[in-house]
Amino acid sequence: MLAIACGQAHAQSSVTIFGVADIGYVHTSANGTAGSVSRSQLASDGNTSSRLGFRGTEDLRGGMKAGFWLEGALAIDQPGSLTLQRRSTVELSGSFGEVRLGRDYVPTFTNLTVAYHPFGTNGVGNAGQLFYPVAAGGTTSSTHVRSNNGINYFSPNVAGYQANVMYAFGEHLSNEGATKQNDTYVGGRVSYANGPLNLSAATGKTKFATGDYTQSNFAANYQLGAAKLMYLWGENKVGVTKTTSNLVGVQYKVSGTGEVRAAYTDLKAVGVANDATQMTVGYVHNLSKRTALYTNYSVVDNKGTGKQFVVGGGDKTTVAGGNTTGYEFGVRHSF
Repeated sequence: MLAIACGQAHAQSSVTIFGVADIGYVHTSANGTAGSVSRSQLASDGNTSSRLGFRGTEDLRGGMKAGFWLEGALAIDQPGSLTLQRRSTVELSGSFGEVRLGRDYVPTFTNLTVAYHPFGTNGVGNAGQLFYPVAAGGTTSSTHVRSNNGINYFSPNVAGYQANVMYAFGEHLSNEGATKQNDTYVGGRVSYANGPLNLSAATGKTKFATGDYTQSNFAANYQLGAAKLMYLWGENKVGVTKTTSNLVGVQYKVSGTGEVRAAYTDLKAVGVANDATQMTVGYVHNLSKRTALYTNYSVVDNKGTGKQFVVGGGDKTTVAGGNTTGYEFGVRHSF
């Protein structure tokens, strides 16, 4: 991480260059009518999303600050893949809290990160497998992670309590008929963090002419000695369809430099896809504050006649009620 600071007569400002480089070996397999199919590859983001970013702040005095954040995604195994499709905001902060304008995480996504899910949204055990929505009725969500054109407000933290609300414009013409509200998002999150206990609830809705998308979730974790115990509930409604997921998991510190992770998720589906379960175990070994080795193993079981859900970036099963598996090991370096 490189920080550049400069002072002026009336203000002080700083710019930081930062990033993550994460790459590993991934093997996935799925059972099928003609036997199992498997894939081996090098892939980014097994532990943390690879990225390159630039952020800066200016002290406006009187407790006010202005800032910017420009962050792009990287695929380490595919040079030239940098795109500024992650956070892209300009913000003002002070005693009133913080206001961000631009592209940012929606409030509901925060509860799917590694703070509330043992594996966050990375690797073969990531939350996206069973906590992201399934497209239905012509609606494919564009806002289950981030939203463009957003006004995002974060309240001050008062005795552990904090609120986050976001509104994002769909930016369609008023004469577009039924589609004029497409991609318009509104959502919010309230959280409590004090001592060993963390609680958070969030909900958000995106308008679509083919059927609105609503995402809601509740997360809790409790630090019990070396173990962080986790529970996560999530519901995605797309039109008249619905998937509901429940996770129990743990992150357990070992030897001062390592962390064992485990999670079990159960998904129930209504009007779309199928029921499914996922089991994942993993280990992260920190070589330093910025570098870590990791390994994960995961199994997704589809229920009934279902074939929808899959581990990581692997192939879908072609057998009713079939399963997919995956394992990976890699290295992550932050700078």
